[in-house]
Amino acid sequence: MRDLQWMEGWFRERFPRHPYVYFGLSGATLLHDAIRAQSQSRFVLPAYICPSLSAMGAAAGKLLIHIEVDPRTLHPAPQEMGHEDAIVLIDHSFGYPFGGIAEVRRLFPKLLLIEDCARALGVEIGGELPGRHSDWILFSMYKTVRGSRSGAVLLANAPLSIPRDGRRGSVSMKERAGTFGPARFLYHQMLQRRALFEARPLAAAPDFEIQRGLPSELCASRFIRELRDLEKRARMRREIAAELTGGLSRIPCVVPVQAAEGCSPAAHFVSFALQKGSRDQMITKLYRRGLFVMRTWDIVPGNYESLQSTFVRPPGASLELASRMAHIPIDYFENASERERLLATLPGLIHFV
Repeated sequence: MRDLQWMEGWFRERFPRHPYVYFGLSGATLLHDAIRAQSQSRFVLPAYICPSLSAMGAAAGKLLIHIEVDPRTLHPAPQEMGHEDAIVLIDHSFGYPFGGIAEVRRLFPKLLLIEDCARALGVEIGGELPGRHSDWILFSMYKTVRGSRSGAVLLANAPLSIPRDGRRGSVSMKERAGTFGPARFLYHQMLQRRALFEARPLAAAPDFEIQRGLPSELCASRFIRELRDLEKRARMRREIAAELTGGLSRIPCVVPVQAAEGCSPAAHFVSFALQKGSRDQMITKLYRRGLFVMRTWDIVPGNYESLQSTFVRPPGASLELASRMAHIPIDYFENASERERLLATLPGLIHFV
């Protein structure tokens, strides 16, 4: 367990307001186990989010409240996040900081406030790491390091009632091959030939599966490598993200997300909305050219009829984002020639979709 002890020390040093560190296989399961023991009856979360978090909140026995977002920032307005007797999840979506978190805390000082940094390791708000205004902070190992399939860390400013399970996660062959160059090359060749992005079937309700245990040794070792070199990696990613964002801004019908003023993005992704044509056709055509761009969160809580009553107002912006947003994974475009190829290819594709 020396790997987990090392990580615990790393997080305690950088997040001294949150000295209680919990490890798990699944971030959603850690949150489920933590919030079900809280007295608050409501769970407030943004509408543009993975619907499994909505299912998790319901499974924990909480009344869900979804708040619509500003499509330009991916975030809700701070004044809309406050409800009495509530647990509020603030998501730094795709590494873009929610710059209004201080305002949420000022307006609603008694809320239990969670910062979701699943895709936001390295994000800064006002020159600081997250945590100044929140009670809990969630990080994901497998959403940070490509190839890993599980692993999460939950930091808290007070002890939490989370069941202990000392079993380490298993490792699949696919996970072992995740960072092996030749295996990834063959996998990308297959994706390039076969990928076809279409509307996915929708179940009656989003699902949530409890997964208890500790991160595998492989997952932990990959995450530790990221932590050891975080400052250098974050600087590099931000430089690449700034270059891509600038290039996207010059392409008609493409609107990249901009980080909030005074904030530094984690820059694991550069996200943009396609204002004209089919996002899915565009991504399919990019895959055919070996340019791998994602459409994560193409299904959101507002797509489910069973969740319509949980919205303060009818879902709108989140549904539009689900159909229009694309996300460029920075680690696939660290090579300058690949970035140039992407920016040169996009205008021609958009014209035909």
